[in-house]
Amino acid sequence: DDSRAGEGPGAEAKLLAAEGDAKAEPIRESSNRASFSEMGLTQGDDSNGQAMRRNAEKLGISEEDYSAQVATGKILTHLMNVNFNKCGLQLSIYDAAFVMPQICRSGTWPRSLDYLAARSYLFLFANFCLQLFILYMIAQEEQIMDKFAGQMYLCNFGANVYKCPDGPDCIGPGGTNYQNAGRMYDWESWVTRTFVRDSLLKLFPDQTDLILESIDPGEYGLENYWVRFVCVFIFMMSVMSDLRSTLDMVYIIWCVPNKAEPWVQYEVPTWATKEQIKEVLDLGELDFVKFRIRGIPLKWKILNLFTIILPKSFIWVMTAKNGVMFLMETAGIEDVIVNVTALTFILNLDEMFFYHSSIVGVRWFAW
Repeated sequence: DDSRAGEGPGAEAKLLAAEGDAKAEPIRESSNRASFSEMGLTQGDDSNGQAMRRNAEKLGISEEDYSAQVATGKILTHLMNVNFNKCGLQLSIYDAAFVMPQICRSGTWPRSLDYLAARSYLFLFANFCLQLFILYMIAQEEQIMDKFAGQMYLCNFGANVYKCPDGPDCIGPGGTNYQNAGRMYDWESWVTRTFVRDSLLKLFPDQTDLILESIDPGEYGLENYWVRFVCVFIFMMSVMSDLRSTLDMVYIIWCVPNKAEPWVQYEVPTWATKEQIKEVLDLGELDFVKFRIRGIPLKWKILNLFTIILPKSFIWVMTAKNGVMFLMETAGIEDVIVNVTALTFILNLDEMFFYHSSIVGVRWFAW
């Protein structure tokens, strides 16, 4: 340790790199020898430059193209490892409530951190209430208020208006043929025009033929089928990130051991004194504090399952269900595009709650 401290961080890094290469070489050689021999390529005693040159000649390509193919293989290996071998937590009130008690437990429950953990659970409950309230109002509008107003389900009314008047599905909810897109309106416009016509028929029953001939309320229908389809797809794609964060929590609870392991450690490198390291690398005391996802006691796993994961999953299911229903019942092109951006606000509410309600200390833990 003393000799390394005199040489500095550069010498330590070189030594670790040399040791890593020495340990990795037998594994690398044994894993790649078969594939290289099958292709008739060179591997072993030659230097890297000579081996690459000979392999390129055997494949009948330039050394530059061979180098590009090797680099592409390295990139693909790295991308596969990133996509399938990693999971983590996000910056939301759910994750704060998941992490803060474990940090408090690691520090033997100091009073200041206990306050932050309790505060995280308080805001978690408030976030549940707000998200459920908004979802309840959307469901009430779609399944209760619209039925009281006599609004039928939009379904695919007007989706094939370009094939009318002689094509299939050209009869609207009012019982008349769409004829063309000029007779198709959204719900508010159609119900108003229908109300005016019916009112005139009640007031002037003797003028029924003239009123029916002069006033055409049109039909209620979907302005563009494919815009609605694309917006539903975009909405489901936007909510999948929230589902992934929930699955990451499940994965963590399932994989980490059922014992109390510390999630936070104070680690100072040994290649020099702490003061030298802080001066050379421009570090502070907090840079030596390392956070790791480690073991969770079984009682905390059960508590997190019932207070965080299950409510979060329920909110996701309700958001996806009511969001798709809301978009399917939106007839106008502009309305469905605006609504798809507004619906994602519900699932992002927990992140906004985290930023605006959590104190700076909790946000620092998240970073």
